[in-house]
Amino acid sequence: MQDYSTLIYFVNNFQKDLHTTEQVSKGLEESLTKMDFEPSERSLKNILDFARSYDVLETESTGYVEMNLN
Repeated sequence: MQDYSTLIYFVNNFQKDLHTTEQVSKGLEESLTKMDFEPSERSLKNILDFARSYDVLETESTGYVEMNLN
């Protein structure tokens, strides 16, 4: 039976998790760069219309107030 100290156990597990995290990050980065689609013109128009009508004001009594100006 081998005696492992808590520190060695922790370092080995940390390195294993770090390696797994790096693999996931690389896979995610590759999948994000391979996207072959674009949002439709209607989606872009809706987002921009909302951005134009949205406003936030700071008031003394209530703090921040969000408004959707129609």
